[in-house]
Amino acid sequence: MLLPRMLRDRGLDVRIGFFLHIPFPADETFRILPQRVEILRGLLGADLIGMHTYDYTYNYLRSVRRILGIESQAGTVRMRDHNVRVEAHPLGIDTAEFQEKAYSQNAERFLTQLKRTIGDRQVILGVDRLDYTKGLLLKLQAFERLLERSPRWAERVLFMQLAVPTRAGIDTYQDLKSEVERRVSEINGIYGSPLLSPINYLYQTVTQEELCALYRVADVCFVSPVRDGLNLVAREYVVCRDDGGGTLVISEFAGAVSELGEALRVNPWDIEGTADQLEFALEMSLGERNERMMPMHSRVIQNDVHRWVRDFMSSLEATETEQTGSPPMLESSILAESLANDFRTADASLVMLDYDGSLREFVDRYEDAMPTDEILEILRDYGERSDVKVFINSGRDHQTLGEWFDDCPIDLIAEHGAWMKGAGEKKWRLLGVLDTSWKSDVLGLLEDYVDRTPGSRIEEKETALAWHYRQTEETLGNWQALELVSVLENSLRGQPVQVLHGAKVVEIRQQGLTKARAYDLVIDRFGPFDFELATGDDRTDEDLFVHVGANVHTVKIGSGNSAAKVAVASPRSLREMLVALLGAKRG
Repeated sequence: MLLPRMLRDRGLDVRIGFFLHIPFPADETFRILPQRVEILRGLLGADLIGMHTYDYTYNYLRSVRRILGIESQAGTVRMRDHNVRVEAHPLGIDTAEFQEKAYSQNAERFLTQLKRTIGDRQVILGVDRLDYTKGLLLKLQAFERLLERSPRWAERVLFMQLAVPTRAGIDTYQDLKSEVERRVSEINGIYGSPLLSPINYLYQTVTQEELCALYRVADVCFVSPVRDGLNLVAREYVVCRDDGGGTLVISEFAGAVSELGEALRVNPWDIEGTADQLEFALEMSLGERNERMMPMHSRVIQNDVHRWVRDFMSSLEATETEQTGSPPMLESSILAESLANDFRTADASLVMLDYDGSLREFVDRYEDAMPTDEILEILRDYGERSDVKVFINSGRDHQTLGEWFDDCPIDLIAEHGAWMKGAGEKKWRLLGVLDTSWKSDVLGLLEDYVDRTPGSRIEEKETALAWHYRQTEETLGNWQALELVSVLENSLRGQPVQVLHGAKVVEIRQQGLTKARAYDLVIDRFGPFDFELATGDDRTDEDLFVHVGANVHTVKIGSGNSAAKVAVASPRSLREMLVALLGAKRG
């Protein structure tokens, strides 16, 4: 973890990427380390730091701020000599290889033997290294509790636990092995019979074909580590259950849980709750199993290890183009002229426009920022062209955007990448799994700040809450906003949300739903494009600017630091540029 800074200090002309495959701890835990400063500064020598989940990137950036006193903006830490991007890149698996091995002759042969041995019992499968982080003893406790409450399962279910040997020469692991084997023997002794044992414990390695057969025979895959950077077993099981017949029970402390929202979540320390979920999984109908499994299967297939490599390397390559200060401010006519040739010769173009503060000027009351006739005319002129795909990519709530642009032939992305609606479509699509469990507590806090801050207001969206203070006295508003951000970050630690401080607004949004993610979905669905233009004015747009490839033309509206390539002075300048650019296309 010190190597990136060592390479940077040598003055090597290289881009440096670093990926951390284990969890990055919360700052209260990390600050215990005597070498905490050296580790943080060592990693900041990289151009790109990748981690498995947004929780880990949040923990790292918070440690950088609280220990080193260095702020970040939209996942970017601006150092004196370079920018550092900190991004979540969940590791995928080689899905094609697993699908091939799952239906190989060896796998089919082993599957037949398994079914003959198991009979008509349901199977709960655990696959873990014999490691104290995997929670094996807690799994056994939860299974034992299931049998205590419902002894009927002793003859109806088989818990197959594969424990892969690891670090066998270390006393601590030998002690764990002995304790696990003792507990297995006790449970089998109490609930087993001369003909059947409820637990089949295997301390060994298996071939990949045998592992795939185990996945295919398992009605339930039980993944419950007490802490795990990601856990690929969950993904492997989902890939092998392309029939939709299995159920995944996963610990909320496994990094993979954020990508597998349809699985049954458990807290492995909650023995009673875990036993409940196991019984629920065993009793689940085939229809519900299919409804839960197939979306996860499609998602894991799409986000395989090859895509993980491509995405990480693409982000690393994009760091070369990032600006370390304010991008050059151009006149609208000069910018249009610089883009004209690429736009004119493109067969397929993407124009992605932020709304508030970019296409439309800010107003005192955010609900009064309706599109003007000028804006609607520009968008119609672009939207009516078959060779141009236009998106408004806004933080606005989807209901308002739908009302404002209902008659406009353009596509819409709302709430910072949470919702998407195509031109002419009536229904919005949610681009993720909705989680509003955090909203009620946050709403109460925001209401308290409204009471204490005259002129401030709350905007509630389906996936986010926003506290606006544009009409508040400037000094008071800024002070209250900084305090609110600090309070929110402390109170929401560990929650699936992100706190953003934008232009006169503090927004709390569901984690993982970003403009950058929406851009990826647009490219996957409508791309590729020969010409791409993205615009924005505040921190929420920086996610997109630093994410897109070097071929994308990025434009910041207004002054200030940005990862955008160029800037224009105002929304009016952007509109003038768009008119001139389309004029060049028409010839």
